[in-house]
Amino acid sequence: MNRSKRLSVNPANFYIHKDELIQIFAIGIPASITNLMQSLGMTLMNRSLLPYGNDRVAAMGIIMKVNMIAVLILVGFAFGGQPLIGYNYGAKNRRRLEEILSFAYKFECGLGLLLTILLSLAARPMIRIFMKDNTIVSLGVPMLRMQLLGMVFVAIVLVTTCTFQSAGMARNAFLLSISRQGVIFAIVLAIASHTIGYQGILLSQAISDLLTAVLAIALYRTSVAKELHT
Repeated sequence: MNRSKRLSVNPANFYIHKDELIQIFAIGIPASITNLMQSLGMTLMNRSLLPYGNDRVAAMGIIMKVNMIAVLILVGFAFGGQPLIGYNYGAKNRRRLEEILSFAYKFECGLGLLLTILLSLAARPMIRIFMKDNTIVSLGVPMLRMQLLGMVFVAIVLVTTCTFQSAGMARNAFLLSISRQGVIFAIVLAIASHTIGYQGILLSQAISDLLTAVLAIALYRTSVAKELHT
């Protein structure tokens, strides 16, 4: 432990500055809130479907799993580009950063559209992997297709969130983290369920995805885009 002059694993030498700790929590908390909002969104959706019968609640549980396949693929690619965004933002290499972000948005949105088409076409066999009951499958097919309508908007939100986290813009990352399946979703679900009913409940996630993407674009234009063009 004490032989090396360059490297030591002595706990006494371990130190994190307060400002560094604040930055770690500022970026890490929005990421953890995103996972919390997913659970909240699922709970709100299931409670809204209860009056329409247990079959619909069961079908939605399966739909969430199938839909998560597409979302997690998008998450993987979006977060995979985070180091590149962070390095170039920190180095103030604006031209390279613009190229990376342009590619990231195009690739993610294209992938989101492709996943929407593939999973929509394969909705019935995908649901049958989890449940063989014909009633559940029949209920689940339109549910899945409506959930997938917002997948391109999810791609926009994911890339923008990763950009904010890479640039250390904790406030913007936090706002997006609490929106898609949190604040915006809860408001949309409450309004849609009371005005449109069952169909409104099924469309609420796609509408929430759209509104969150609009918020993401607005935040991006007033922060990252503004820096890139000044």
